Amino acid sequence: MTKFGTAATAAALLIASSSWTHGWTIPETKNLNRRDMVLGFLGAATTAVTLVPQEAQATTAKTGLGSPFTGDYNDPNHPNCLRQVKVVGAPLRGDGTRSAYPVMEITGYDGKAGSATCTDRPTRADLWKVEGTVKSTTEAYVDFSPKGGPTKMLAKFEDGGIVFPDGNKWVKVAGGTKDRLPLDMFTLKSE
Repeated sequence: MTKFGTAATAAALLIASSSWTHGWTIPETKNLNRRDMVLGFLGAATTAVTLVPQEAQATTAKTGLGSPFTGDYNDPNHPNCLRQVKVVGAPLRGDGTRSAYPVMEITGYDGKAGSATCTDRPTRADLWKVEGTVKSTTEAYVDFSPKGGPTKMLAKFEDGGIVFPDGNKWVKVAGGTKDRLPLDMFTLKSE
């Protein structure tokens, strides 16, 4: 709703509610005392605050294929190694609610010990997994502590890739990288 529309709605409610407080009649000004004016104004203000719609404070982050983060990536620090990102809904809490922020799951493989380049396909046991929280369509925070990294690393989606504070940029691969998955898997499942 525009600012003008909100102001017009509030004014209409002010006029209407002051009439409601006096039995659907507009009081004559000579009989109107200060108490009636204050009560009429308070009734109108309460009605306006209650009925005027407010903008939702929800995150715009999407899950699944709707998220720009979802996909397979090339990591220049580990060429030809698996980097798969999925964005899924936040888990259900004990009270039946969910966080407004989706979960980012990153699954990867860094190659055989001592090698920075992947020349083979991993087994399921070779895979590592880290998680994060997607805060918007372009920002997430990832917990790399299971791999010895920081617990809250900023990850920004920019120009077709994920950029980290150290300057590393994972470039999204159109069509995916199925040849980097373990042989017995077509896709990695969310847990």
